[in-house]
Amino acid sequence: MRRPLSLAYLALLPSIIAIVFASAAIAEDRSEKESWQLSPDYELMKPKVIAVVPMDNFSLEPNVEKALYREVYERLKVKGYMRIAAEKVDEVMKELGIQTPGQLAGISLARLGKKLKCEAVLMGQIEQSGTIHKGIYDAVAVSCSLRLVDCATGRMLWQTEQWRAAHRQWQVDPINLFINVAAHEKASREKRVACLVHEMLKTLPHGHVDVQVGDLLNQAQEIPANQP
Repeated sequence: MRRPLSLAYLALLPSIIAIVFASAAIAEDRSEKESWQLSPDYELMKPKVIAVVPMDNFSLEPNVEKALYREVYERLKVKGYMRIAAEKVDEVMKELGIQTPGQLAGISLARLGKKLKCEAVLMGQIEQSGTIHKGIYDAVAVSCSLRLVDCATGRMLWQTEQWRAAHRQWQVDPINLFINVAAHEKASREKRVACLVHEMLKTLPHGHVDVQVGDLLNQAQEIPANQP
């Protein structure tokens, strides 16, 4: 004969079920997604000079695309690539009437490369950046993609996409929920993007400029904005 469930057990049952489902959700949330592709001819087509063009932002957080641009531009130093100065890129964008990154699709890459005096352009975008609230837990998520395109041929030389979620916390206690949400909302957007860019550029092969260990600030040349 089956014994009836105790009242105490029945009282705890909803919490147990919630924890089980939350555990499964958090385990699924830990699955970080990343992908990257490299052209089989990359070593033959490896650019010496790259222009980083304005990044796009499809997230709800303003200005994170600027952090993406800045991090990519700076980290190209340690990868050994010469870069067109950001000021020169801004100047060319104004000359071509480009006010938003989406307008770059209407400019031929050959013309863009000629104007920027570069062999390849590095484009990117933020797909998501912000806090995800899901019942008894939350996470700060950021996803973005980068692509390096040869100006002469239009071929994709390298591309990468990454999605990360961080600061996962158990939120069974309503007080902890309030505290953690407040902390996550104030998390540094720049640090999120910087961390992701660091991981993404690991898959980009080193450029033609020799990298000197111990001189991380001046490992690649920058082509001045006033170059003829």
